Amino acid sequence: MSDAILSLAETRGVMLAAQGLLDPPPTNPGSDDVRALIERLGVLQIDTINVVRRTQYLVLWSRLGAYDDALLDELLSPRRMTFEYWSHAASIVPMSDYPHYRAAMLRAADGELWGDYRQWRDEHPDVVRQTLEAIRERGPLGSADFERPKNAKRTKPWDWYGPKESRVALDLLWMTGELMVHSRRAGQKVYDLRERVLTETYGGVIPSDDGLPTPDESLRHFVRRTASALGIVTPSWLWDYFRLHSYKLLASQNGDGHAPATRSAAKHALEALAHEGAVIPVTVDGLPERAYLAVERLPDLERIRSGATHERTTLLSPFDSLIWDRLRARQLFGHEVVFEAYVVPEKRRYGYYSLAILHHGQIVGRLDPKMDRASRQLLVRGVYLEPDAVVDTALLDGLAGALHDLARFLGATSITVERSQPAALATKLRPRLERTAARKRARVSATISSKA
Repeated sequence: MSDAILSLAETRGVMLAAQGLLDPPPTNPGSDDVRALIERLGVLQIDTINVVRRTQYLVLWSRLGAYDDALLDELLSPRRMTFEYWSHAASIVPMSDYPHYRAAMLRAADGELWGDYRQWRDEHPDVVRQTLEAIRERGPLGSADFERPKNAKRTKPWDWYGPKESRVALDLLWMTGELMVHSRRAGQKVYDLRERVLTETYGGVIPSDDGLPTPDESLRHFVRRTASALGIVTPSWLWDYFRLHSYKLLASQNGDGHAPATRSAAKHALEALAHEGAVIPVTVDGLPERAYLAVERLPDLERIRSGATHERTTLLSPFDSLIWDRLRARQLFGHEVVFEAYVVPEKRRYGYYSLAILHHGQIVGRLDPKMDRASRQLLVRGVYLEPDAVVDTALLDGLAGALHDLARFLGATSITVERSQPAALATKLRPRLERTAARKRARVSATISSKA
């Protein structure tokens, strides 16, 4: 039987549905909505850049609209429904996946640490022991609770931990599972003993390390989770979502235990999932390889083929799971993800921290925002549309609505758009921003201005 054929537009629609970006956001989103979304995505990347809001909060806003971002923090502590560990990167992940990450912690403790960490641990056993004992005796602690050694200096200009070796020890003990993130204090991690965090999580009964998933079982779990989270996946997209390259032992078909994660190994893993009936092989017009459609997304595909339209307009962090894979964003949306926070200002094209504009199922441009918390102003330093983007009523209204909702989420009382490409966009956007503010004035009072 030949594969079903999907257009790129249908494929985008399926992925948007899987990622929680197809349908309108819920009214008054609550804790259950936040929890369900994290379970759905499987992973929420953490990043410290806060020029607008940290990405872990923005990703949820893109899907839920303006929500109380304290709900995310509460899922970590005190509710213990999420925890933090390495996944796509440093990430927030569902507690339901703890056994798979616990197995990874133990492998790290047994020697699968990054080389620099292994060497540092071997050279500083006393620092590791003293840091662990301090938390055992004093309770949950953050890096700020450890004193900086007198006369300590940064050993190398690029050392992220500066002169505090306790910071390295905390990170190492977290990776190896001796510690877990207990909570966040002003955005900073507070650590506690793993057994104390799990006692709170499981009501006093700590899960045993006996019977943890094998690497093979964890690989199958995360392959299945990737297909579910994306809705549709190709071999080239598979490894990145949960950074499954670490499962080198299982990524090769020859079983030698040392081959890197390859496209052929990804194809093998997805074909196995198809054999189980969890995905269906499909051909997507415009993609160079076979794709695999998650069976739970079949109703969404039928809905799209029956005429359902993508009517949402929202903004996406560069660390959003829809677009963090640059290859997938390019192949599916024709979008080049640009992250210029570490580019010198004179060489930036789109700004320090540009957000992609998702409009009616397409990524039509990006904008460069900054939240001025002192003046409560959302400043948009530039809006940059793709050359083929059509500046029509739908785009102007959609963009105005997204900016207003972002302002409400951030607590901004004014929005300023400084410039745009094309230049006329800023001028056309102004009356839409004013009408949007007037229409929603009962919830937010906003002064909107714009200068081209």
